[in-house]
Amino acid sequence: MDEELRRWRDLTDLDPDTLSPRRLDWSRKPEAFKRYPDRPRVPLPRPGVLRTPRVDLWDVLARRRSRREFTGEPIRLETLAALLWACQGVTARQGPCLLRTAPSAGALYPFETYVSVQAVEGLDPCLAHFDVAGFALEILEQGHHGRRIALAALAQGFLDRAAAVLVWTAVYPRAAWKYRERALRYLGLDLGHVCQNLALAAEAFGLGCCPVAAFFDREMNQVLGVDGEEEFAYYLAAVGPLPSPRERIEG
Repeated sequence: MDEELRRWRDLTDLDPDTLSPRRLDWSRKPEAFKRYPDRPRVPLPRPGVLRTPRVDLWDVLARRRSRREFTGEPIRLETLAALLWACQGVTARQGPCLLRTAPSAGALYPFETYVSVQAVEGLDPCLAHFDVAGFALEILEQGHHGRRIALAALAQGFLDRAAAVLVWTAVYPRAAWKYRERALRYLGLDLGHVCQNLALAAEAFGLGCCPVAAFFDREMNQVLGVDGEEEFAYYLAAVGPLPSPRERIEG
C-alpha cells in the first residue's frame, strides 16, 4: 500500500480509542436534495400507475450483464420513470428523511441524479435533473448531449447511442455534515446500491445497462454545470434497447 492510500485509510478510519461522541449541528445541516425551481418541469408518471414487468428477481439477478450494444431506438417516458423510481423512488417518510428504494448511510442520500435524455418518446432530447421529491424532470438544457458525455467519458461511443444516460454527482457536504472524513467511504457505497437497482430494473425491462466510472472529471462537471468542489460527477450508467439475440450474434 503506497503512502497516499495509507494516509487516506488512516484519515477515514474509525478507532475506538479516539472516537468521541459529538452533537450534530442541525442548524448547519445541508439541504436533503437539490431543485431547479426556475427550469421547465416534466412530471413523470407516478409509481402507482406505472406498468412494470412481472419478473422473477432471481432470474433477473442471473441474467444481469453490462450491455453496450444499443440500437438507438427510443424507450417510453413511462419506462424512464420506472427506472428512475427503481434508483431513487421515495418509499416512505421518516421524520425529515425521504426513504428511498436504495439504502444510504444515515438516510442522507449525498448525491444528485442528472439524465441525458437522448431517445425517449414524448420528450425532446435534453439534459435534465431528477427532482426526487416532486418525481419530475427539470430541464436544464435542450439538445442531445450524448456526444458530449461520450467524449467526457474517454470517447466511449455507446453512451451516445443509449436512450438515456444517468449521471450521478456526489454532494460531499451532505454526508460530511454527519460523517466528516469517513463520508468519503460512503459516497461510493451509496451510489453502488443505486446503480445496481438501475441495472436490475433495466434487465427486467429487457433493456441494456452499462455503468461507467471512467471519465474526465472536469469535462463531465462542465457538462452538468456543477462546481466540481462541493458537487462533482461520480458515476454514470447508460440504458437503452438492445438488438435481438440473432442480430447480436450475426452483427
